[in-house]
Amino acid sequence: MTDDVKTNVKSKSTWTRLLFIILFAITYRVASIVLFAITIIQFLKALFTGSPFPQLQSFGGSLAEYNKQVVEFLSYQSDEKPFPVGAWPEQTAAPRQKADDVIIVAEPVDETPKKTKPTTAKKPSKDSSDQNEK
Repeated sequence: MTDDVKTNVKSKSTWTRLLFIILFAITYRVASIVLFAITIIQFLKALFTGSPFPQLQSFGGSLAEYNKQVVEFLSYQSDEKPFPVGAWPEQTAAPRQKADDVIIVAEPVDETPKKTKPTTAKKPSKDSSDQNEK
């Protein structure tokens, strides 16, 4: 082994990171189960009342941000440790509107093909070229 490898193997921070990786891998799995439960609850609420719970929408947004932070840590994109070591993330954006809430008015499109005359380039006749030479 080279000296760099020996140093990395003996490094306390490398082994500490492994412990955090295991912890956050477990929390990621738990978060996916919670997300599934939220999805079912929101669907049932929307099915019976026509709209989801706003509080669960907000929590779902912050859970999405948390999952993003966990994935960034697990994939070595970030060294910042997510919750429960760090702070719980706030939702970064408002919930998106449903597609049914947006009304789009479009002008009717005339789909009938337009008849146009084909344009062809006229070749000069021999008579006209003969006249130019004279």
